[in-house]
Amino acid sequence: MILPWKKNEGDKKAVFVPSPEKARLFLERADKAIAQSGFEVALFYFANALKFDPASVPTLDSMWACAKQNHQGGGKPATGAEVKPLEGPSAVDRLAVATLLWMRDLNNHERSLDMLGASIKAELPAVGAWAAPKVFNLLSVVMRDKPNRKVVLRAKDLFVEVGAWEEAKLCIEKALEMDPSDTKLEREFKQILANRAMVASGFDRDGGRGNFRDNVKDLDKQRSLEEQDAITGSVGAEERNLERAKADYEANPRSPDAVQKYCLALKRTGTPEHEAAAFKVYLAAYEALKEYRFRMAAGDIKIGRAQRHLAAAEDAATKAPTDATARANADRLRKAVLELQATEFRERVQNYPSDRSMKAELGRILFELGNFEEAMGCLQVAKEEPKMRVSAAHMLGRCFAASDWHAEAVGEFKEALAALDVTSAAREQDIRYDLMLSLTELAKLERSAQHARDAADICSAILRKDINFRDIRQRRKDLDALVKELS
Repeated sequence: MILPWKKNEGDKKAVFVPSPEKARLFLERADKAIAQSGFEVALFYFANALKFDPASVPTLDSMWACAKQNHQGGGKPATGAEVKPLEGPSAVDRLAVATLLWMRDLNNHERSLDMLGASIKAELPAVGAWAAPKVFNLLSVVMRDKPNRKVVLRAKDLFVEVGAWEEAKLCIEKALEMDPSDTKLEREFKQILANRAMVASGFDRDGGRGNFRDNVKDLDKQRSLEEQDAITGSVGAEERNLERAKADYEANPRSPDAVQKYCLALKRTGTPEHEAAAFKVYLAAYEALKEYRFRMAAGDIKIGRAQRHLAAAEDAATKAPTDATARANADRLRKAVLELQATEFRERVQNYPSDRSMKAELGRILFELGNFEEAMGCLQVAKEEPKMRVSAAHMLGRCFAASDWHAEAVGEFKEALAALDVTSAAREQDIRYDLMLSLTELAKLERSAQHARDAADICSAILRKDINFRDIRQRRKDLDALVKELS
């Protein structure tokens, strides 16, 4: 790959040269991934685009929108293996890595602050200014539940570096609430207020000819937009968002956009009453507009409720391991949740027959229910989708193994390993472990010393990498005995 760097005339320092053309190639791949609901893959491509054009606000906006979709769909934080291909020696490389880590874990305030710091080191304060309102919105939630003055002051310093004076002011106010005796911070607060006033009045641009009233209106409008755009927000922001969304919905109850914004605002409050209201609004919208996505969103709320009941039951069973009633209740609720999910996803597959990711999820649910044959059919279809190939082949192999078709299981596990890439590398150990189990069973069934040795080799590799992985130590002893027996 050609890196976007060149030497300056004195050949003393590498100078970054943006390349929007190279960035565009990755943006096109990101768009294709989003069209297939491959949000984690898309985020990886957005991060690659930032390595070539890091100050592109449209790219940052698109990446943020994708990150929210990934977050709302239950996306997981990025692993070290997933970000490793992005790593490089430059500050821009580190900014791309920091941005991806945050976008894959949107509610992690430490990741958000790391991204701000990386934008400063890359000498791109405009990128930090773009992120600042989003970072502060996240911090306001964290500080509400667990106040931490050290974090607030770190955020304040970063906001000052990127010129986000409003956010810096709010951080100082919070820090002074925690320690009113900090006179040094009080003096800094006055300076921050002065800088904020200059920005608001426009005196810091256009030769100081800004219009104060117009700029204050712009700031208020931007605040409103950021509050509406936030994943999580402060108490005041949540209330204002809900009031705005409710008014828009009541004025336009047949507007899909108004329905979606109102329901999201209701769900963000986290109260059972508002969640129930969102459920009713989604169903009403489905009946009125015949858009199945609203029926699906109502189903997600129903599944979420059931999963919370299950989590409480499993927690009770864990705390009382000798209580057979608690364990039976947890098992009953687990089966009920899986059956509810199976019903919902069968309907979704009927409404979206070309969406292989839904087929894959239905296959996983059916596997958990022990309905291996129906699960196999779903997973075989899902495996045709390139982005689903690894996960679907892995699950298909597990179905074969559970049905005692270990030769077929071995074939699927090997196919899954061959298809591994940066987006699926985290699954490698699990797939190898399952391959080891099926090879072990084949060795016993066919009295094959070769299968036993192959299983032992895989077991040894897992052991060397992670000696605490599941029951790998005992497996190693068992396989040593099996190899000796069959040899």
